[in-house]
Amino acid sequence: MEKSKLIQKIIFLVLLILTLSGNAIALEPKDISAIGLAFLTNLGIHEAGHYIMADQAGAEGNSLNFFKKDRDSFFLGLSTVTDIDDKAKPSYHLAGEVASSYTFEVTLKQYRARKTTYNSALLFFSMTDFLWYTTYAFYLTPNENEKFDPIGISETTGLKRETIFLVSLTQSALNALRMYSNEDRLIPYFIMDRYFIAFGVKAPF
Repeated sequence: MEKSKLIQKIIFLVLLILTLSGNAIALEPKDISAIGLAFLTNLGIHEAGHYIMADQAGAEGNSLNFFKKDRDSFFLGLSTVTDIDDKAKPSYHLAGEVASSYTFEVTLKQYRARKTTYNSALLFFSMTDFLWYTTYAFYLTPNENEKFDPIGISETTGLKRETIFLVSLTQSALNALRMYSNEDRLIPYFIMDRYFIAFGVKAPF
């Protein structure tokens, strides 16, 4: 129990630092609409990632909804299928996070060229997407649901929750470093097809 509380405190500290950093860059009263649009953009791309992967895997009953309640859990976005190949389930659950990582890479180039509020906010949301979701699904929600991506990834791959959280934390931390240093010394990335998922870090030369 004490170990769990310590982990949660560390998570909150990391998220607080990331949030304050993002706010320092983007949040101004006059820019609320741009920030809201950036949030919805990342949300839409994230969910589209699930939908596209389900379609590529030949899933049946592929649907996409936003701001939906499922049992006792509320989802900002929810992609569901009625039937999908078991081998494709890990990729299906990870597809939203992969889509957000692509969003980050594209937005990082735009941000470096022009630091607008929209670019700053979209960079922040896509950079922390997996970390926020993993933290919420594993440590904060009072009602666990297998449709939460991190839980789905854990259940279909057998990976421990701590491992998945560490991946999300590593991804966000390295991307934050790239954002603030304006250098790409270490680049986190996902590899995914219908039946395979992996996470890695590369160092360009």
